Amino acid sequence: MTEQRYPALGSVSLAQWLKGQDTERLNRYREYLEFYEGRQWDRRRRGNETRLTINYARALVRKVASYVFPEPVTFSVPESEAAERALNELAAEQDWHGLDYQTLVDAAVLGDGAFKVTWNGTGPLVTAVDPATLWAWTRPDNVRQLTRVMQRYTLSAGEAEALLGVVAPAAGSARVTVVEDWTPERLVLEAGGQVIRDGPNPYGWIPYVVFPNAPKPHELWGESDLADLLDVCRELNRRMTVLSKILQVSGNPIVVLENVSGSQGIRADEGAVWELPEDSKAYLLDMLSGGGVRLHIEYVELLYRALYDLAETPRSAFGDSGRNLSGAALEVEIQPLVQKVQRKRRVWDSVYRRRNAMVLDLLERFGRMEFGGVRRTEVVWGSILPKDREALVRSEAQLVASGIHSRRTAMVALGDEAPEEEWARVLEEMAALTPGLSPASWRGEPRGRGEG
Repeated sequence: MTEQRYPALGSVSLAQWLKGQDTERLNRYREYLEFYEGRQWDRRRRGNETRLTINYARALVRKVASYVFPEPVTFSVPESEAAERALNELAAEQDWHGLDYQTLVDAAVLGDGAFKVTWNGTGPLVTAVDPATLWAWTRPDNVRQLTRVMQRYTLSAGEAEALLGVVAPAAGSARVTVVEDWTPERLVLEAGGQVIRDGPNPYGWIPYVVFPNAPKPHELWGESDLADLLDVCRELNRRMTVLSKILQVSGNPIVVLENVSGSQGIRADEGAVWELPEDSKAYLLDMLSGGGVRLHIEYVELLYRALYDLAETPRSAFGDSGRNLSGAALEVEIQPLVQKVQRKRRVWDSVYRRRNAMVLDLLERFGRMEFGGVRRTEVVWGSILPKDREALVRSEAQLVASGIHSRRTAMVALGDEAPEEEWARVLEEMAALTPGLSPASWRGEPRGRGEG
């Protein structure tokens, strides 16, 4: 749904019109979500059949999310310290780190993510939005520029009456369907099939940030991380189930009788004594003989290898490479995951720029804060891989001593979120510990005429 054209509804309500729109995308969301939650078998269970579901889909998605967000991000606004402080304080108050982590997981599963930025009366409010509740249109020449967004959701009858002043359309109705229709110029709000608001957009822009998990060329919607894993995960479940059954049978051996008309009294119990007719024989069926189980295990190992390759998440990302590797060799082995994380972070850089611009605009327009119209922000990410801090400190100390790095650069490399403030405190301590030397002399500034 990337056309400029808007729907000609006629007498049909927005909620009714949306029921038949973009159903392929919504069905895909349901399929991926069910698979992520562990419903991965493509056929019904037969009777008392035992089936194993090894949910690597969930484990791999969460693992990558943990590498993308190992710690909360912070924001830098070079042109305005006030804007930077306001953004970081709001991020801490509303726990944007937790919100972003969950949204990243949702986007990795479904293929798309979305945020909504609104003014709640006292300040900006950033909320995650289920992309299955959204329909969007974009410019024909720029699929990333939204021109219209509709969101459909339901409220209980009590919530609809309290929030919107709408009474349920029918007695005993449990839910009221609400549709928000946003363009940069106009907002239409429909509840229970009735338009309860149709007027100017109070923000002047569409308050949604819609983004793809993995961008597709020339499309607004993205691709799920599970797209290439479905078949491998299903086959892994089948093979592990077969292997489990073989081992279960081998622990409860099958008695094979030849030339015997009945099996009464013949049981494979400890210390059992069997009386068999002449020319008959009995033996236990060994399901593990002939190396058959090893073939199953080798096949499962191949499936694991394919799973790790397709997910770009080596086994070493789980803390066990199976080999003793040097630091450099380990970095090379985990490089596919680093590259995947970097791709995701590039998408989120764009998300943060657009979302922060909306937040700053709301703070200036409705919060009476002055930022000088600043909207450009930069994201400060944490390190993808764990670092040896002691070695990093030694390295930065050597770079500073040799004049290659400044002290401020070293502070940033060591993770200081406010290097300017920290450097000011260092100068104050230096001046206090060395009477007679002014802060200007520590900064390297030229002395005045009266200074010796």
